[in-house]
Amino acid sequence: MQRPSKETATSRAGPIRQHNGHFIDEHGRVLHLRGVNLSGNSKLPTTPAGSTHLGEGFFDHENVSFVGRPFPLEEADDHFGRLRAWGLTFLRLLVTWESLEHAGPGKYDDEYIDYLEKILKVAAKYGIQCFIDPHQDTWSRFAGGSGAPGWTFAVVGLDIHNFMATGAAYVHQSAPPQDSGHTAWPTNYQKLASSTMFTIFFGGKIFAPSATYEGEHPQEYLQRHFCNCFAYLARRLHKLTAVVGFEVINEPHFGYIGLKSLHAFDPLKELHFGPVPTALQSMVLGAGIPQEVDVWVKSWPWPTRKDHTRTMNEEKVSAWLPGKDCIWKAEGVWGFDHEGKPQALIPDYFTKTRSGQPVSFYNECYVPFVKRYTDAILAEDPKLLVFFEPIPNEDPPVLSADNDHAQLVYSPHWYDLKVLFNKAFNSMVTHDVQGLSRGTKNILAATYFGGAGVKRNYRGQIRNIVGTGRSTYPAKALLFGECGLPMDINEKRAFETGDYSQHSVFLDAMISAMEESFASFTLWNYNPGNDNRWGDHWNGEDFSIYSAKATPEPSPPASPPPGSVAQGAAAGAGAGGALRIDPARHTYPDGKVVSSPPMTPASPFDLTDAHFGNPGRDDDDGDDGHGPGGHHHRGGRVLDAVVRPYASRIPGTPISTSFDLATLAFSLRFGSAPNKGDQLSSVVARTALIFVPRYHYPELHSLDVVVTDGEWTYDRDSQTLSWTYDPDYAGEKKDESGMSSWLNFAKKAQADSVQSVEHEISIKIKGAKGSWMSTIFA
Repeated sequence: MQRPSKETATSRAGPIRQHNGHFIDEHGRVLHLRGVNLSGNSKLPTTPAGSTHLGEGFFDHENVSFVGRPFPLEEADDHFGRLRAWGLTFLRLLVTWESLEHAGPGKYDDEYIDYLEKILKVAAKYGIQCFIDPHQDTWSRFAGGSGAPGWTFAVVGLDIHNFMATGAAYVHQSAPPQDSGHTAWPTNYQKLASSTMFTIFFGGKIFAPSATYEGEHPQEYLQRHFCNCFAYLARRLHKLTAVVGFEVINEPHFGYIGLKSLHAFDPLKELHFGPVPTALQSMVLGAGIPQEVDVWVKSWPWPTRKDHTRTMNEEKVSAWLPGKDCIWKAEGVWGFDHEGKPQALIPDYFTKTRSGQPVSFYNECYVPFVKRYTDAILAEDPKLLVFFEPIPNEDPPVLSADNDHAQLVYSPHWYDLKVLFNKAFNSMVTHDVQGLSRGTKNILAATYFGGAGVKRNYRGQIRNIVGTGRSTYPAKALLFGECGLPMDINEKRAFETGDYSQHSVFLDAMISAMEESFASFTLWNYNPGNDNRWGDHWNGEDFSIYSAKATPEPSPPASPPPGSVAQGAAAGAGAGGALRIDPARHTYPDGKVVSSPPMTPASPFDLTDAHFGNPGRDDDDGDDGHGPGGHHHRGGRVLDAVVRPYASRIPGTPISTSFDLATLAFSLRFGSAPNKGDQLSSVVARTALIFVPRYHYPELHSLDVVVTDGEWTYDRDSQTLSWTYDPDYAGEKKDESGMSSWLNFAKKAQADSVQSVEHEISIKIKGAKGSWMSTIFA
């Protein structure tokens, strides 16, 4: 059989399409995409230094530069080589609106775009692909988050200098040094600056119809500039093979739209922490009028509770530019009573139009913008995918025929919100915050115990998100754009002890849940600037799976030198001299011997002579980059859970997949159509590619491979196991639609007998503890 051209499990250059709910490659194989967000530090400028604990030059928002985000060009080979070594080669590349258009409306930073082009060309050398994420948090850095340029606030009349004093935003750069507000930034979504900007951006024509800016409605002005900006970026990058798509906007928010009362936010859906002014109080504070505001503190079983009150804005500072009045007061949302006290004139103002018709944020505001943005991006390159997501922790919008597009990809996020808020995780007890916030579970039903409980908890949450997404969009692929864990949980004890066992339990449970639902994902995040003191240097967050100053991983144990490539075949096909066939090992119902013998003197999974760095192979002139102590792994965090085997390309429809970290047992099952003589002729189209990380297998002394048909190859340099099945092998049909095949491999001293009736390839590794690691294909 002719072998396919050299492909690797972690390198890609071709287009990505979606079909029947899956990503597929140019050969029709299903793709399982996994990687990282690159990077959390891209929210912040390099000049001036943008870390949120630094305030110097903060308000000089027009004169900033993001060149060097996510890392300097001279470091690109090292970082992309590391990500490929870890099997994380599909990236969500953060590019904020501010990074492109900070100098003013329509003034693009071509120097930064030139830099992005250069690093993306390096990414392509490593077979790494990405989609562009127009990232934002609470609208902008100047509203306590990231995203939009400073000039956008002037479009609605807001003054960025006075947000902290008026309670319009909690801004780390303006906060007192002793103020620990690492969990405060999400509360900005309810505060005046962020809520006003999102309301105007998505629904300004409905809720502020009289507003204008330079002869144009602010909603139109802002949306036009946003879409034009990223369309310009798409135009500049459209020839780069590393870029396969653009996201619409990170974590869209409704602002005030849909708020039932100006007198209260819903504590089950909106985080209440620290000073929590109502919408009315926020507007009044912004107008320079002091208010007595409730202050909330952490509690149990609910995240927070009201503790006391405090007076805010005693200095009577205005959040509006000189000569500008509150945009909501001008629209008649609030005013003064006969005693001169502020009052809500229309408490449910943001729930309906002026004519009294109810307003749906999704239908009237968000989905039309998704269409507008999608049209702008695809006008530059119709092959691009466009990723979109719902409001965090809510169900997806329904797309009408007029607003849907074949290139749209569903991309929700998932976090354990309790762990994020408390920066604490104990595998003994976890809670389904998703169920609690939606009211589908009480506290008892939402409580899980032990490590198995963690997996059940996260499996259920992620299954719900995936199930809802796939039932809403059955033809669309799904990718979790964000998921991850704060590394500074449990008072940063792991930084001192080196014990990341709780982190491992969490991430293994989370990724296992993704795998069970066959969901692609990009972890939050990989941050080259991370350190143990300031974390990701943004608002007290510390999520990076890489930190140059983290405790190094232990060195790998020694193992005998391997051959570079191991090959095997079904009985009668020849082993190419790489393996001995032992007829006594395993037989199957048809009596066919499908097992390889112990290999002597070396295993192809041995890593002693393996190196990384060259774009053509995971190899360089330095020390071993693959074992637990390899140079690419130094600085890695929780790699035992993050770096794991997976099938990146599957010649059929996935049925199930899993990886057991305790036993190193991996399984994958998929279904394929029977050969009718006019299909499956391409060797490449019949080849599955599995990433088998040497991180987990540094000293393996023997390998048994069992196949029912076809040929397999393991290439140690690329950590790729390839298996090409024989289309003429009949197997046992599961149903009229086709057959199923499967492959197994595991780290074990002695393997149990594997029962199979169809295509099967099994790999047994001797000399280590554990049970079978299985992979199943069909």
